Amino acid sequence: MIGVLGGYGAVGGTVARLLAAHQGLRVGGRDGAAARRFVEAELGGHGEAWQVDALDAAELARFCAGCRIVVNCAGPSYLLLDRVARAAFAAGADYVDAAGDAAAFAQPAGSGTQGRTAVLSAGMLPGLTGLVPRHLAALASLDAGLRLDVYTGGLDRLTPAAAGDFLLAGQEERGAALAAWRDGARVARALTPVHDVQLPYFPGPVTAYPYLSAEAERVAGELGLAQARWYNVITGDGVLAAASAAGQAADLTRAAELELAGRTPYYVLLFQLSGPHGTRTLALRTHDSYALTAAVAAHAAMAVLRGEVAAGLHHADAVLDPARVLADLEPVAKIEITEAVAPIDLVAPVFEEGAL
Repeated sequence: MIGVLGGYGAVGGTVARLLAAHQGLRVGGRDGAAARRFVEAELGGHGEAWQVDALDAAELARFCAGCRIVVNCAGPSYLLLDRVARAAFAAGADYVDAAGDAAAFAQPAGSGTQGRTAVLSAGMLPGLTGLVPRHLAALASLDAGLRLDVYTGGLDRLTPAAAGDFLLAGQEERGAALAAWRDGARVARALTPVHDVQLPYFPGPVTAYPYLSAEAERVAGELGLAQARWYNVITGDGVLAAASAAGQAADLTRAAELELAGRTPYYVLLFQLSGPHGTRTLALRTHDSYALTAAVAAHAAMAVLRGEVAAGLHHADAVLDPARVLADLEPVAKIEITEAVAPIDLVAPVFEEGAL
């Protein structure tokens, strides 16, 4: 039995459809009627529909009982932390989280996997944003002095759960705004936002906002990069203004809807790895960022079911094969790897005092 929590939502619904070929699928969420409609309409009635509140320990325990693996697509992740994982472990199930981070497991109640396998950050961001740098680094044979520049963003809807996580992203344990990675350490306030900039693969001018996430910092350190700069790319000013105004998740969702009105959604993940022997660029483009997240989560679940991931607590980027993940993304994304794109540098040159 595969349990998908949040299994009729923007991410979970696609995960459920991708895993539907496997016998025994359990779709759960707060709205039992929505779960039943999803199972009937999308799965042809082949599955179980459950009403389950992820914040209710007893309901979670009943949902996880009898599952071989639980895939958590509910949110927001900052609120759920490790509670779904703990319920899965107690039921003897393995666990995959489309979001989540190991920091949530630092609490005593969630400090161990009890012999089970758990894969966290198994989505687009975090997840794919950690896998692709590893893929590029492998292609570059990990030359010394490598610099990684990452630009992620676009024009897409924001679910309430995604909006909640967006608003909480600035917490210190989740990352640092304006920071960069340099010579083995995070450098605070090393970068500044860049407005009305043209970036390859992004249609029209955008705002690039520097943000070094916990995933970015971890991956940069593990790859031994000399420099790394991550930017959130924002199309239009509505979402950024709503976030800056310290609004609620609903305000952010409405702002995203207004930005998207009458326009075609898109999302771009652009990676450039530069070193002594040139620059290699990987661009990944999609019209549905949630489908991209779902594809990574479903891939992680299948990897666990096939026994390809050892017992213990893992980040997806550290245990999944980047090339195999990218191959699985072909139905929902266009991927291009090239050496023809010139290096992008949004950092203004620094002059010594007194220099002309």
